Amino acid sequence: MADVSLVADLLNRRSQRRRGQNQVQVEALARYWEGDEIQLARDTQLFIGDDGNLIGFACVLDPRAPFVEITYQVATNPDASSDSHLWDEMIRWCSRKDELVLGKAPEGVSVYAKAAAPIEDEDRWSAYERAGFRRVRVEHRMQADLGGSIPKPAWPDGIVVPPFDLEELPALVALDQQVFRDHWGQVERPFEEELRGWKEWIHSQGEDLDLSLWFVARAGDDLIGYAICEPQIAGDTSRAYLAGFGVRADYRRQGIGLALLHQVSRTLQDRRFQTVELDMDSENLTGASQVYERAGYVTIRQNLLYEKLLRDGTDITVRSLD
Repeated sequence: MADVSLVADLLNRRSQRRRGQNQVQVEALARYWEGDEIQLARDTQLFIGDDGNLIGFACVLDPRAPFVEITYQVATNPDASSDSHLWDEMIRWCSRKDELVLGKAPEGVSVYAKAAAPIEDEDRWSAYERAGFRRVRVEHRMQADLGGSIPKPAWPDGIVVPPFDLEELPALVALDQQVFRDHWGQVERPFEEELRGWKEWIHSQGEDLDLSLWFVARAGDDLIGYAICEPQIAGDTSRAYLAGFGVRADYRRQGIGLALLHQVSRTLQDRRFQTVELDMDSENLTGASQVYERAGYVTIRQNLLYEKLLRDGTDITVRSLD
């Protein structure tokens, strides 16, 4: 764990060089490393330069059932960004972990390696392309300014948003699984795997966990929509992050999503946040982008999403709504 500050410093210096903002908070990264989602000895690798300083970091995200994808994450010290050999070596290290999924994936299904890179980070995405990755999507980071007038939420009759209690987490996880069944790239996972992932994420929040920023809409006893915020982004407490958002398919196009977003913005404005941000697939299959735009969100930057087919077979990820 002594390496966490070095890795956070590398990631933040790279992000500051390109975007003028930090990427991670040291304490949050440390909590993530302490959790069950990652095994440091197996899933991470430091790359040290001739001078003994950290010049690169690689990791693979812990594959989960049904073991059909593995995610690569690589980054260099900004001063080593032009070193194509370093990039290639980090990706080769990640590829040696492909067996974590290939050895467990169900017979006959497709298996993918996935990766992402900021659109302006040509050194990184060029390295993925040299390694055989294919650009498949663009992810938008969107932001809403909280300085102006924000409409009062207009809730349909019978829809309420009472305070949320973590005892209802299993019901919320079940709702999340329903919401994302029609999202591109989604893989249906066992409920217990999803619940474990949510609990790990909650642990990683530490003292930043703020249930007053969890807005869960209900119709009678049913949970039908949610918006979950984190009260800082990489230590910047003027910016909030909308980490989770969705409405159950049979309750969409009734104004519930827009009402949730207005509820989020008004609450954050009352608490003196300046902006709120979220990430969205540029080709979202559910029409969420129009709801975000109506709530005042605009794109501020983009990430390129990549895939590499590791084993051909039946694709069990969502690719369309057909």
